[in-house]
Amino acid sequence: MAGIGFKLQKLFQEDYYSSRLKAYTFSGLVTSGPWLIVILVVGTIQWLAFQMPMLSLEERTIFMLSVSYAFIFSQIVFSFQQLVVTRYVADLFYEKKAHEIFPVFTGMLKVTMLAAVIMYSIFWMISPLDFVYKLVLFVLFMTINVIWVMFLFLSAAKFYQAIAYSFLLGGFIAVGGVFLISRIMADPTSLELLTGFTAGMIVTLFGLFFAMLRTFPLRYATREFSYFRYFDLYPDLFAIGVLYVLGIWVTNFIIWFGEGRMVVADSFVFNPYYDTAVFWSYLTIIPTQLLFVVAVETRFYERYRTFYGLINYGGALHQIDKAKQTMTTVLKNELIRLGRSQGVVTLFAVLMAGVFVGWIGVPEEVGQIFRMTTLAAFANAMILVLTLLLLYFEDRRGALLVNLSFFTFNALFTMLLLPRGIDWYGVGFAVSTTITFFIAGLRLIYFMGKVDYYVFASSNRRKLGTERFSNMGSMLNRRFSR
Repeated sequence: MAGIGFKLQKLFQEDYYSSRLKAYTFSGLVTSGPWLIVILVVGTIQWLAFQMPMLSLEERTIFMLSVSYAFIFSQIVFSFQQLVVTRYVADLFYEKKAHEIFPVFTGMLKVTMLAAVIMYSIFWMISPLDFVYKLVLFVLFMTINVIWVMFLFLSAAKFYQAIAYSFLLGGFIAVGGVFLISRIMADPTSLELLTGFTAGMIVTLFGLFFAMLRTFPLRYATREFSYFRYFDLYPDLFAIGVLYVLGIWVTNFIIWFGEGRMVVADSFVFNPYYDTAVFWSYLTIIPTQLLFVVAVETRFYERYRTFYGLINYGGALHQIDKAKQTMTTVLKNELIRLGRSQGVVTLFAVLMAGVFVGWIGVPEEVGQIFRMTTLAAFANAMILVLTLLLLYFEDRRGALLVNLSFFTFNALFTMLLLPRGIDWYGVGFAVSTTITFFIAGLRLIYFMGKVDYYVFASSNRRKLGTERFSNMGSMLNRRFSR
């Protein structure tokens, strides 16, 4: 996110209310924009679906679950390479080798699509859904996978506006398509809804694709799989990415087999109470995403850069100590501010859960679970923030410990409490994320106390992994890359 720092700092320096509003709006656009647009699109389409009297509840459910499954499992596919490739691309930018980035994009794209095809093949074989429906869902699944890959590269290149506008245009097309279907089709089905949504996602994909072409004018395909060596150098980044994503969804996967479990079209397993509560809970942590970027880019990053600059360019010891103290104080204040702001939003959401349930017309059980999952979402957001900060300081071991705890505790507590039934749904998630939050906080406090030691000693502590992935990348380069 370093690329938006300059614009945010400029807006905050103007010291006008309108400028600060612009800064927060811009930050929200580049951090949560695509996510919010997709949620709004799905919500709008769901509302439109309710306006179609001929569309059965089962058809609406099939459509919603199709979209949900496509997003959940594409995130899992993406998580295997996300942090490793992000690190590789960041290093290429730092070394001023931007011309080598496009081959990484094509290499990651090929690996992602292969993994997505393998994963979808399993679903295709076990699902009795109609051939055409499975084909459209396959197109949607592959489209979302490609979108995640492009999202990573355009974010690294700081082309945030293109990302937001592409999602906005695609969302508009998706909603417009479903609206037309609701007006033209006498007996609409989930297939028509899915086709309309897929069309919008394809438009988003093409928008991102054109942005890619503009961002990376030098395009060739040589040594596309050279980034594989980073799996040997940074296996912890691979593990952190996978554990975090699986940690988010493992509670859903377990609860899908508990009380209230439903199966639709012999293809989709879900729990309507828990899944609905989790969906709304994650909307409450938008302030954390927005405020974290502003805090890092406008107040923390300058102190961080000064501290590392003094170390890298031979600052005196008293200068380094003073810079460390200043950086630590700023970080502490920003984390307190972040926790306090998000805490107010979370508390408000918990207290208003009863009103919220009556407003949108969902069962009371959803409200009970929502209170727990909202607390869990708060802790989850702070875990993500602390993980990113640990990675800022190159404490990959600490970040791995945090995310291993996140996944393990979520799975363990959810399984232990599952037999107690629906009244305990979300409790395991809330307890495990809270414990992990404290572990992450303690780790950051410990690391910050010795950050100068770790900076000086880090080069001696790094251990190279095996050459397994490096060799695999070289073999793929020889066979499939010019």
